[in-house]
Amino acid sequence: MPNTVAYIALLLWPAVTLALFASMRPAPALIWSLLGGYLLLPVNTAFDFPGVPALDKTSIPSISALVGALIFAKGPVVRPPREWWLVALLALYIISPMFTVLTNRDSLMFGSFMLPGLKPYDAFSVAAYKCIDLIPFVLGYSVLRTTRAQDYFLRALVVAVLGYSLLMLIEVRLSPQLHTWIYGFFPHSFGQQVRDGGYRPVVFLGHGLLVAILTAMAIVATAYLARRRATIFGVSAWAWLAYLVVVMILCRSLGALVLSAAALFAMIVIPRKGVRLICALVAIMVLLYPILRGVDVVPVQAFADQIAAVNEERSGSLQTRIDNENQLLERANQRPWFGWGGYGRNRVYDEYTGRDLSITDGTWIIIIGSNGWAGYIAAFSLFCLPMVAAWRRGARLSPASAALSLILAVNLLDLLPNSSLTPLTWLMAGTLARMLQRSLRTTSDTTYYREQPDNSHLA
Repeated sequence: MPNTVAYIALLLWPAVTLALFASMRPAPALIWSLLGGYLLLPVNTAFDFPGVPALDKTSIPSISALVGALIFAKGPVVRPPREWWLVALLALYIISPMFTVLTNRDSLMFGSFMLPGLKPYDAFSVAAYKCIDLIPFVLGYSVLRTTRAQDYFLRALVVAVLGYSLLMLIEVRLSPQLHTWIYGFFPHSFGQQVRDGGYRPVVFLGHGLLVAILTAMAIVATAYLARRRATIFGVSAWAWLAYLVVVMILCRSLGALVLSAAALFAMIVIPRKGVRLICALVAIMVLLYPILRGVDVVPVQAFADQIAAVNEERSGSLQTRIDNENQLLERANQRPWFGWGGYGRNRVYDEYTGRDLSITDGTWIIIIGSNGWAGYIAAFSLFCLPMVAAWRRGARLSPASAALSLILAVNLLDLLPNSSLTPLTWLMAGTLARMLQRSLRTTSDTTYYREQPDNSHLA
C-alpha cells in the first residue's frame, strides 16, 4: 500500500518538470524530466479518477513534459512527422482500440468466472492511454532534433545511471528495500530479486530486470563517450565503463549481461556503417518476431535446453516463459487482427474453475494479445522502421545517432522476454525517427551549439 510520500512525489513532479523547463533549454529539460520521473517516482501508485487515464509514474512525467514544452519552448514543439508512414502508424496506434472494442462486445465465461465484454467507453479510455504513450515519441521527434540533443541524452543517461548506481549498490548489499523505506511497499515479488546467493537491485523501477536493462543501455552510452575520449566528473569515460560493467554483473541478470556485452563489442569494434546494419537487422527480427515465433523459426526451446545444461534455475524460469508464450500466442491467434482487449481477456484460464493460468512477461505478447496485429504493428513499427529506413536510404549516422540506435536495439531485444517498455523507449524512437530529416545536418548542429548553454559538466 503506497504511503503519503508516494502520492506527494507524484503531486510534486509537475512542479519539478515546470522548474526544469523554466531554467533549461527545451531539449535538456525534456530529457531530465522524463529520465528523472522514470528513475525516482514510485511504481504501482496512481491517482485513478473516473473518466480519465490513471495518473502515475508513466503518465505524469509525459503530460508534465508536454505542458512544460508548450509553455516555455520558443516556437512549435508538437510537430506531426513529415513521413506519411509515421503519421499512419501514429493514427493506427490510437484508433485500433476502437476496432478492438467492436470485435469484443461479448462476455467470456470460464466456469463461474466471467470477463465482461468491452463497451464504447473502453475505446476512448484506451485511446487516451495511447495518446499519452505517444507524447515522448512526438516530443523526441520535435525537440531532440539535432545530433547535439542526442549527444546530451547519452551523456545525461550515463550521469543519471552513475548516480543511480550508488542506490543500486546499497540494495546489492542490504537487499532491495529503498522502495519500501521511502514509498511504504515493495512493488513486486521479493523472491524474484534473489539470484545466485545475492540480491538484484530494484531501487524505484519495480523489478531487478528493469534496473539491469537500464544499466546495459548506460554501458552502451558510456562506450560512446569513451570512444570520443570524453571525461565524466573529471574521470575518463573508459574508467566509468569498467565500473558500470562491474555494476552490470552485480545486477545478476544473464539476459541483460549478454545484451550489454554484445552491444559493447559493436559500439567499440564495429564501424558506424556496420552498426547501422546490425540495428536494422535487429529491428526487422523484432518486428517479425511473432511470426517467426509462431512458425518455430526462433529456436527458443533449443536455447532453453542448452541453458539447462549450465543452470537449472535459469532454465526453469526460461522454460516457464516459453510455455506461457506458447499458450498466450495460441490465444492471441483466435482474434489476430485487433486482439482481446483489456480486463485480462487476453489471458488463458482454466475452462472449469476460471483460474488464471497465464504469466505475461514479454511486451510483444502482451500487445499482440490485447491489441492484435494492428496494435503490434503500430507500436513496434514506430520503434523499428526508423532504423530500417536509415539503413535502406543509406543515411549517414552521426556517432550519437549510432549509439542511440544501438541502445534502442538493446531495449527492443529485451522487450521480447520482458516488459521493459518505458517513456525512454518512446523518446529514443522519436528522436531517431527525426534523424531521417535534414534537420540533423551540420548547419542544424551549429545552430544548436550556439543556442545551448555550456554543458561541459556532463562530459
